[in-house]
Amino acid sequence: MVDRSPAQRTTADNDYTQQYETVTSTARISMVLRPLMEKHAIITATLPGSSHFFNTTLLSIDLQDATITIDGLHPPEGHALFLKIGRLTLHTTYEGVEVNFTVNLKRSDSENNMAFYVIDFPESIRYLQRRNAFRVPVSAAKEITVEIKTKDGTLFTGELSDISAGGMCVRFAKKKEIALSNHTAETQCCIYLPDKRKIRCVFKVCHSNYLETNNSLHIGGSFEHLDKTQRRTIERFVIELQRLARKSLAR
Repeated sequence: MVDRSPAQRTTADNDYTQQYETVTSTARISMVLRPLMEKHAIITATLPGSSHFFNTTLLSIDLQDATITIDGLHPPEGHALFLKIGRLTLHTTYEGVEVNFTVNLKRSDSENNMAFYVIDFPESIRYLQRRNAFRVPVSAAKEITVEIKTKDGTLFTGELSDISAGGMCVRFAKKKEIALSNHTAETQCCIYLPDKRKIRCVFKVCHSNYLETNNSLHIGGSFEHLDKTQRRTIERFVIELQRLARKSLAR
């Protein structure tokens, strides 16, 4: 067992406590749940009065009917139990965000001998968000320029796709591959924020992905050796993006 010092425990606990939130907005709940559906994230289900854990996935979200469809419970012993109890709690962790909510069963059905359930759309969800892990998408309309410079002086210019306190993803339009894709050494980067603000820091490439749908290359990585000023500036910018996203959903 690895024990943490009081300072480490406080930092870790605050990292969660500061990001804890109960969400009641239908639009925001949908925004949180849709990535789970699109990425087929594994969701843990627990049933009242049972100490067993079951797995499922989110199949669809129907805002008009205020329902969610989830896959049959695995192991299959959970099926009869769920039909009897008619209520379950779903919990998952995805990209640093822990989500959990409790809902009632509306009906059960099957397709090709595979069970699925239609459940109520949750009135509220609770999630815990780690700043360093949660990536906030950046609208393409913002066009936030990012410059990445390697040790040999080669300069790559792209646009910010998403960002968290721990890293970012940069979009390079009309590119299938660039020398930066397989670069493993640390680089110097500059993020040109609105209002002529700049963030200069060390960036290390972790992965690259070509998206054929929009003919663009996405390169993701982590920020390295951030000082307090750099970290605070990035965290404030991430919070700023989150607020803008919430305002747009509320309209």
